[in-house]
Amino acid sequence: MSSKNAPRRVDAAGTRWNEVSVLTSVGSAEAVGAILEDLRTGGLVEERLSGSPRSDPRVRLRCYLPPSRLLPVTLRALRGRIHALARYGLDPRPARVTSRAVTARRWAAAWRAHVHPVRVGRLIVHPSWIRVPERPGLVAITIDPGMAFGTGLHPSTRLCLRALEFILPHAARSSPSPAVFDVGTGSGILAIAAARLGAARVWAADNDPVAVSVARENARLNGASRLIRVVRGTGLDKAEGRADLILANLVAETIVPLLPEVRRRLRPRGVFVGSGIIANRLNDVRRAASAAGLRRVRVLSEGEWRAVVLSAPVARSRRAGVPHRP
Repeated sequence: MSSKNAPRRVDAAGTRWNEVSVLTSVGSAEAVGAILEDLRTGGLVEERLSGSPRSDPRVRLRCYLPPSRLLPVTLRALRGRIHALARYGLDPRPARVTSRAVTARRWAAAWRAHVHPVRVGRLIVHPSWIRVPERPGLVAITIDPGMAFGTGLHPSTRLCLRALEFILPHAARSSPSPAVFDVGTGSGILAIAAARLGAARVWAADNDPVAVSVARENARLNGASRLIRVVRGTGLDKAEGRADLILANLVAETIVPLLPEVRRRLRPRGVFVGSGIIANRLNDVRRAASAAGLRRVRVLSEGEWRAVVLSAPVARSRRAGVPHRP
């Protein structure tokens, strides 16, 4: 990874931080806050604007991120995710996202103190400045916050991590070298988790070149570069061969058209995990999965978010290779 795109380390003694501010509607404030939390900001400040019209009340959400060359990319992705809330019946307008550099020597230490490890089953996602003691059965993944979406805090990411925990051990027993594809890898957290949980080969793709660089660097920091290949691309176009497991932590609008290709790229008894699905779009994904010839194994849920676990059929048997859990 070149130094030009390398994320800067958080410097507690530094004086320049990035204050990110989002002006949005009251009705969208909770959803926008959840999007900001996916950056692991360490906390949000919500301000109800008293000067806004009674018929159109506004809220300003503020958070702070460490210095990073990736800030323009983060802001662009943030704007896209907030504007996409309109697809789910929310009106985020004016949806104005701004940032400014602030002097905050004391804030740096306080911010770091509020960013804690996130545990999902046996997996622990933690920033680089927090050492996680080695314990039998636990798998630690280092991901610094604010560098890219996908830190383990957002429900859609946690759902994927939960699915990985029960799918990969079974896949490793069924295949001597389980292969995993991760579509829209972001920070690379799911690809890294797959490698740490037993995948022999992981192919990961993202259409953002900076996200690709970040994912490669995170794979290196976690000692998984040998197992993970990260490329720039959309969907499964550049994937080689077939996979035992395909991951896509995206949105329903992206997952639905991807499913026919998923079916072609899965090995017999292979499994697909699609997350980032709002509850009211679940049936759309189910219908598309059935049309693509994929069998529903289970649905995971957390709040309004859903993840589907689908299985490719096997001609000689209707039984899927993944244990069904209630």
